[in-house]
Amino acid sequence: MISNARRNLSAPLAGSLLLSLAVALSACSSTFDVLPEKMGGLPADAPARPAERKAFPNVYEVRPTREAAPLTTEEQKKLETDLTNLREQQKQLANPPPPPPAKKAAVPAKKASAKVAAPAKKTQKDPVVPEQKGPVAAPKMVN
Repeated sequence: MISNARRNLSAPLAGSLLLSLAVALSACSSTFDVLPEKMGGLPADAPARPAERKAFPNVYEVRPTREAAPLTTEEQKKLETDLTNLREQQKQLANPPPPPPAKKAAVPAKKASAKVAAPAKKTQKDPVVPEQKGPVAAPKMVN
């Protein structure tokens, strides 16, 4: 079957025109600082560019020697112990130990009688439930 549709020859031309326009605009990317902020330029309160560019550091230059001598083993161990002591002090300040339990008054021991005492009745107490702060979510059903 023969198609009567005409080929659109302007599509490849438009594509190449857009590509060349994109390449041309990318070459001018350093001019975006003069554009208004709405068009993609720098904001008005942006710091100005320096007048001179900083030189790159010389990779082949020898590093200068240090003025301070490295720590000796004694100094290093002393600093390590000081740091561990400070860390332990901070732990104690952040998480203080619980207070010691209150001492109960000494109860005099009763003499055991010949009769065996009947066990005391156990009373039903409410179960201990921790307090919940904030809204409580309903429990989720698990299959």
